[in-house]
Amino acid sequence: MLRRFVSILLASLMAVIATRASEVSVAPSILVQNYTVEDYEASCQNWNIAVSYHGLLYIANNSGLLTFDGNTWRLYPLPDKSPIYDVTFHNDTIYTQGSNSVGYWLHSETEELVYTPLDRLPAGVRFDSLAVPPIILPAELRDKQISAFADTGDLCFIGTTTAGVYITNRQGEIFYHLSINNRLPDNIVRGFCVQDKNLVWVALDNGISQIDINPPVSMLGRRNRIGKLEDAARVDNQLYIQTNIGYFHCDLNARDELTPIPEAEGREHIPPRPPYERVSVGDIFERPDQLGIFAKAEDVYPASEDLYWLTYDNEAVLLHREEEAHSVKCRILFDNYNLNLVTYGRQIIPLDDSLDLVSSMQGTLLINTRHLIAGGLGTLTTPRFTHLSYTDRKGTHILRPDTQEVSLPHSFQEVSLFVGTTVFTPNHQISYKLDGVSTDWSPWQKDGEITFLKLPEGSYELHIRKYVTRGPFPEITMRIVVRPPWYNTVWAYLIYIALVGGGVWAGARIHVHQLRRKELQKLKEERQIEQQRLQQLRSEMLETELQNKNNELMLQTTALVKRNEAVQAIMEELDKQKEALGDRYPNKLYNRLRSLMESTLNNQADWVQFETYFNSAYHNFMDRLRQQYTDITAGDLRICCLLRMNLSTKEIASLMNVSVRAIELRRYRLRKRLNLDGDTNLVDFLMNF
Repeated sequence: MLRRFVSILLASLMAVIATRASEVSVAPSILVQNYTVEDYEASCQNWNIAVSYHGLLYIANNSGLLTFDGNTWRLYPLPDKSPIYDVTFHNDTIYTQGSNSVGYWLHSETEELVYTPLDRLPAGVRFDSLAVPPIILPAELRDKQISAFADTGDLCFIGTTTAGVYITNRQGEIFYHLSINNRLPDNIVRGFCVQDKNLVWVALDNGISQIDINPPVSMLGRRNRIGKLEDAARVDNQLYIQTNIGYFHCDLNARDELTPIPEAEGREHIPPRPPYERVSVGDIFERPDQLGIFAKAEDVYPASEDLYWLTYDNEAVLLHREEEAHSVKCRILFDNYNLNLVTYGRQIIPLDDSLDLVSSMQGTLLINTRHLIAGGLGTLTTPRFTHLSYTDRKGTHILRPDTQEVSLPHSFQEVSLFVGTTVFTPNHQISYKLDGVSTDWSPWQKDGEITFLKLPEGSYELHIRKYVTRGPFPEITMRIVVRPPWYNTVWAYLIYIALVGGGVWAGARIHVHQLRRKELQKLKEERQIEQQRLQQLRSEMLETELQNKNNELMLQTTALVKRNEAVQAIMEELDKQKEALGDRYPNKLYNRLRSLMESTLNNQADWVQFETYFNSAYHNFMDRLRQQYTDITAGDLRICCLLRMNLSTKEIASLMNVSVRAIELRRYRLRKRLNLDGDTNLVDFLMNF
């Protein structure tokens, strides 16, 4: 009996040892997310990282102490702006060591970090220093400059100053070599921080990286190397995929890199499938209205019996179809992993009941729905406010983050609320809506800052929810009150009532005075009306007089035109008779008659009288022309006057006893003398002068 018990015990121990050995010899899946200077807005160079049990990350940075709550980065520089080279967390206190000082940081009432210098560190506080890695170093690492070391139990992380990060087991087997050539933004590693057995932070000389071990989402192959996913098949633990550039293969257990294989081998394992028939949401689910935003899903992908993947924008959900209902198995927002679904030709290919392949812009993703669902079964962490402030004309005011209500003056310019989800939760995306302003939730965002500008006075309820893979979204609320301006308060209304009462009393006193003033004003207005009537009569008389002068001028001018035309007609007839009779018509008589006619046409007295009437009718038009154009001639003035009366060229020629051609030539010269361009009409110019 004892021998049988010992045999069973030895067999159990051997099974445990074998299982343990197999666990450490199988490469885990990893997902690397990088944060650059554009993300945390501080110096690129980071020296070490520490994490507190509150879920806050502290980074020793050249610009000071950098913090991260899962959503928002904040920088706290030292008083002398010197770099910080080391950081550690001990008993709710953050200790840092810089080039010139050692000190500690504590949170104030407004959650701001305040620095206090120290002469030396308290007992029990120490900064982790690099020791010789307590593992068997692979031969590949023996000539590398090792700068940092960390382990999560079975996995070891070795940082170098030239070749990035090596992930190994304790036996020295290299699982991954992360460098600038594949997943890291820099090859110089300064420090590690083990958050838990599944997550490690890396401080780099140029950036910060987060290595997630066995995440629900992992990258099988980057698109710049393998192309865009089109089809796949799993044979035992061997994975074969087809992309737009060829066929590839890997061992799912060994987590090998996808390697190219011949097309014939690929076609052998991935037979051609019938063309994909697009299926709408309404074809699968009887009540699409219950699906929320996924009622507008672009694509539906069968996963297994009664399970379907739906995608909308950059989010996917796995739904279980039930009779006249559905249930959410899990959700995944790819923004949370800094990944993006392809916009055209999406693929979600089920490999088994827990593994699916997804095509993204970055490459081919492996989704482990079992891990995704398990991650959503733990304790839910609700977001919390980490920083509250508002700005008005007096400056920026910082409030306590634990306040239940934000009271803002009417003249505030901006209110900012910062929300943190801690680095412990796998999902950091938040969404919000402000009752009274919008009924719709905002798009999911990783940034924890929520800002509102110049809200109208009143009371608002701010709702903030956090993304989770399943179940209802955890939500917090904050009441925001915008106080009315001083002229819209109760005390202001009391003052208004007092002013109104005083106004009524004062109004009663001055009412009699106003009646008297009205009587005087009435008399004054009557006098003004009478004066206006007289002024109007004078204006009408002047206008009538001016009109009479215009009429008289036109009559005189018309008479002169007709007289000149008659004389010119007689002269033409005289010339014809002389030409017809010749010497029979005495020259003496002919010359005398023609001389009399020409003297009649050139009578200067007529022009003197014309100018007198013209100046009376047209307000010294000729004098103004002489003043502005000093080189104008008497003949030009006469033509200007006749054009001002809107006479035709023929009429002007008759009055001046010249030909029409001569008048046209003089008009042309007159335009030059008046400096008129080609687009200006001469008559319009004189009419408006």
